[in-house]
Amino acid sequence: MCDIYGGYADIKEQLLSKLRHPYFINYIEEPFIDEEKIMLLYAALKNAKLHKEQIDHYVLTIMLVQIALDTHEKVSNKENEETSGFHKRRQLTVLAGDYYSGLYYYLLSMNCDIVLIRALAEGIKAINEHKIMLYQKAYQTVDQVMESVLTIESALLHKTCDHFHLSHWKPLIAYMLGSNRLQTEYQLHAERKNAPVFQAVQATLSNDDDRNAETVFKEWLGEMSKQEKTFLQSHKEIGDVVSTLKDKLKT
Repeated sequence: MCDIYGGYADIKEQLLSKLRHPYFINYIEEPFIDEEKIMLLYAALKNAKLHKEQIDHYVLTIMLVQIALDTHEKVSNKENEETSGFHKRRQLTVLAGDYYSGLYYYLLSMNCDIVLIRALAEGIKAINEHKIMLYQKAYQTVDQVMESVLTIESALLHKTCDHFHLSHWKPLIAYMLGSNRLQTEYQLHAERKNAPVFQAVQATLSNDDDRNAETVFKEWLGEMSKQEKTFLQSHKEIGDVVSTLKDKLKT
């Protein structure tokens, strides 16, 4: 199991080196790197029996497009921030997202992997559609909100799993990443910060529903935890790999 973590740590360092643009780092905050997404991508592709160089290549490229999407989402729409410094940071954040996207396309084009590019493009389209729904609160039921959360968090990894015939990994990816997003949103709400998922649930609950958004979140988190545990018990090999990497992430 040691080489599992060594490979993961090496990929993370390669990713960090590509993200350290000397100009951007002086003006905008460092891009958020979702370590659990790296972990799940690495573990799944390792399961696909790919060579180390291939695993490194695919994890780097897919995480770059994920970071590009996350960076574009950071662009603030606050109307009360009108300083020239704010506008410069906003423009640079957009450019940083475009820069990461460009790196992604460049790296994938080196392998001429047109089929994977097409699959990931479908994932990007689905993510952006559900982000629009989320910010417009365009839902009839809270279950539809949850569908958006799972799509936004899991679509790129699910498309990757489909491409490499790793469909058995998809439920775990959905449970873990969905749960992470819900926990983040719950914390943001508790700190009175912008929490779009929490706000969408609040807006969707009908007046005659005796639940509130906090109750819905607790129900969802409990169900995801239960489903994740059941999955790992029935997929011991996957469970061992994920457990090893999770333990290392905590240290």
